Amino acid sequence: MPTSRLPASAYDALGLPEETVKIATTPKPSASPAQIASPNLLQNTQEPEQRLAMNDTSITLYAELLLHIRTVTLFASLHTVHTRQTKAKLASDGCAITVSHEGASATIKLPIQVEGGGDAALSLPANPPSKDLTLRLQIEEKEGSNMLGTLLSEDRKANIVPWDGASLNDATDVTIHCKSCKEVIVPAGAVREWRDLPNENWAEMMDFWHCHKPDEHHLHDHATEEAIGNKGYAAGNRLQATRGIGFVDLASFLFKDEDCTGVETSETSLQCTNCKHILGTPDTTSSGHRIWKWCIAITSPPTPITSHPPQKWISARLLYLIENQNVRRFHVHPPTPSSSSSSPSSEPVAALLLWVFTPDLFFSSSINSREPTRAMKVFWKRETWAPAQPGEVEKADEEEVEFPDELFEELRRGLEASQGLIPASARKFQGWEVGLVERFDVGDVKREEAVGDGKGPDGPVGDGGKVSSARRVWNEMVG
Repeated sequence: MPTSRLPASAYDALGLPEETVKIATTPKPSASPAQIASPNLLQNTQEPEQRLAMNDTSITLYAELLLHIRTVTLFASLHTVHTRQTKAKLASDGCAITVSHEGASATIKLPIQVEGGGDAALSLPANPPSKDLTLRLQIEEKEGSNMLGTLLSEDRKANIVPWDGASLNDATDVTIHCKSCKEVIVPAGAVREWRDLPNENWAEMMDFWHCHKPDEHHLHDHATEEAIGNKGYAAGNRLQATRGIGFVDLASFLFKDEDCTGVETSETSLQCTNCKHILGTPDTTSSGHRIWKWCIAITSPPTPITSHPPQKWISARLLYLIENQNVRRFHVHPPTPSSSSSSPSSEPVAALLLWVFTPDLFFSSSINSREPTRAMKVFWKRETWAPAQPGEVEKADEEEVEFPDELFEELRRGLEASQGLIPASARKFQGWEVGLVERFDVGDVKREEAVGDGKGPDGPVGDGGKVSSARRVWNEMVG
């Protein structure tokens, strides 16, 4: 509607300049009408590709099971603050939770199956409103169930690692392939026997024991060395690769070079003859080829070809160090120039400082549809590392760990990618980044176990969890 204006004569008594009166009496051009009568509140001023798509859910869910405190923690990240219409519902089969908010919904498979008996609505406190919710569910085991006993069994507590000597000896026609192109590296029949190597500190321990034996204290130094050497397990008695025998370590195999057919050898690495993928390193001290397990796949009829993600071998190594070195912080770095050179280098290299906060948990996320996954929660920082200088005191609560370049990059990428599974409110902790590193479970060793039967590591864990109405405790914490 146009605004009414006074005629020029109305300004005569004010004594205003003619130019001022002209400005006051001249109508301004009307603004062009808006093309949108009411704004679309679901869209913003960002570029179209950055806008929230109408059919994309705005809810992110993440759940983790901590066995020792019998708690399932659910993180929910919403696009807007929650209201009284925000709902959380436990499925009747006790395997999933669905969160609904402002017309959108997301479902997550729980890391453990709980008893439902019909869809159970879970009430959320109305205050204080927040976009980030943390809900905790206390697990109570029902009478007669051994669900938690199974999950806390000694088999699960152990650092499970596949492809040990015993299992390979039980297999038939074991063939080792390049994981990248499936080229045969060690053909069936080349290895007649598989032997597990002992703890990497075994030789030093035996030296220490023999040096303190009362019946050998009278021997002179050279006689002591000869006595220990004759035992066959002194540190000076180096392991030698043997034709037809595969020596098995935590994360590698040691073969005689004649047993390997698809390997090219250089001074510092072993490569696949077909795709040139790095497979390991020459072991000059043992006169053999050391093949890394994360670079290979194995077949043994009728089992199909099998391989495992690199990060599971990483977690196996870290768990081994936790058990044997009693530390949980690790300075992980790739090889330095001094590692392959006689001249030491003090130049720092990119490194990761890891703090293994929770060695064992099961998690699930609404971002992918995979079954609940066993992992360890790791706090981490990007840092640099350089060899300790003479006189420099090393930290007693940190262990220095060197990974091959490829494995170090796998660790870095895996930690960064795992943050995409965690809601933004749970990705940091007191200056640390929070990540997940998958670890081996019983199902990785027992391939014959049924997949997706609702039990064990390939489905919701266990079948005897119960959450009674009196013990169903949901606490909301603002993230």
